[in-house]
Amino acid sequence: LKEALRCAPVTHTDIPVIGFAAWSRRVAANPAGAYARVVEHSYPTLAPPQLPGTVTAPGAPSGLSLTPGNAQVTATWTAVNGATAYNLYYAESTFVGVTDLTGAGITKVANVTSPHIVTGLTNGTRYYVVVTVTNAGGESAASTEASATPRAPVTLTSGTVFRDTLKDGGQGPQMVVLPTGSFRMGSPSTETGRYSDEGPVRTVTISKRLAMGRYEVTFADYDRFAEATNRTKPGDEGWGRGRRPVINVSQEDAKAYATWLSTQTGKTYRLPSESEWEYAARAGTTTAYSFGETITCSQARYGRRSGGECSDSFDGTVAVGSFAANAFGLYDMHGNVWEWVADCYVNTYTGAPSDGSARTSGCGATVRAVLRGGSWFYNPRYLRSAFRYWLRPSFRDFDYGFRLVQDLNP
Repeated sequence: LKEALRCAPVTHTDIPVIGFAAWSRRVAANPAGAYARVVEHSYPTLAPPQLPGTVTAPGAPSGLSLTPGNAQVTATWTAVNGATAYNLYYAESTFVGVTDLTGAGITKVANVTSPHIVTGLTNGTRYYVVVTVTNAGGESAASTEASATPRAPVTLTSGTVFRDTLKDGGQGPQMVVLPTGSFRMGSPSTETGRYSDEGPVRTVTISKRLAMGRYEVTFADYDRFAEATNRTKPGDEGWGRGRRPVINVSQEDAKAYATWLSTQTGKTYRLPSESEWEYAARAGTTTAYSFGETITCSQARYGRRSGGECSDSFDGTVAVGSFAANAFGLYDMHGNVWEWVADCYVNTYTGAPSDGSARTSGCGATVRAVLRGGSWFYNPRYLRSAFRYWLRPSFRDFDYGFRLVQDLNP
């Protein structure tokens, strides 16, 4: 038997197939034949038996995301079944390619749960975070990393420009804090080009603190949303994307973007009401335009069509901010693209809210959504601060865009 074992290349998994005792007897009777009968069959390789009570190491956590704050980030992740504890590691450089989580520059925070707030960080510095899970079987591999940059809170006074950080580390659109106040909404009967639905003129008070998009939402802003939500990107008509205002979007698309942005930032973004929009467009003026009673081709993008006031070419939008801002620091409130607002259209201001809120009732059987500001295609009459345009909420076209407001804390 010893000689057979020495000469025959039998692995430890061959013996349990027929039992060691039976195999011993075969070898004793006919060493060569016994071994031949064993190896002539194709026996499966058996996995080593797991001892009772043995626990394997868990898989890596998933769904890690970070929300930055003032000198801190809040980490959240998806719970792992059977986990007894989680360990969080953070550093000022990426974990990609790192195999040793005990290396220099890496800080470990043991026995944490989701969500966990990492404090004592330096504002303006990007931090990278991974999470592992432990159980009786050991510690898992690290999760996919996430990163974020803590920032000190901005003092939001009138005229302050700020951007919120998204969960993926990107930046939201630039916002400008508006002053509160009252204004006369609508147009007087003496205004050139006036329509009857621009009255009766009434006083509206904007008492809630707001920030409004400094620019119209750009393709760069909207494309990030479309990619994150697997939406089809709107066409740019061949004029370019990037800093040009997004076009070919409906009011429904604009609301979806606002909802996504709110989720990404933890802030409340929405379409402005019609009265908030006109208050911002006028920026303290009572004239037809924020620039005065008239407007020129050097002040706004309009009249760009066959026989147009500013061009004989059908040449579309320009990058946001190409013209001077109004007194509130807002660009392109006249022209470039029409801007969806939150209200439904009613052909009079009688019965409309006077507190700056949107009109969403008494809209009739067929809901029509309001747009403001005119566009690159239209003549100056339609760019006036008081002019109102309407379409179905689902309509899209080459000069329909939008900007958002954000509700600020009192």
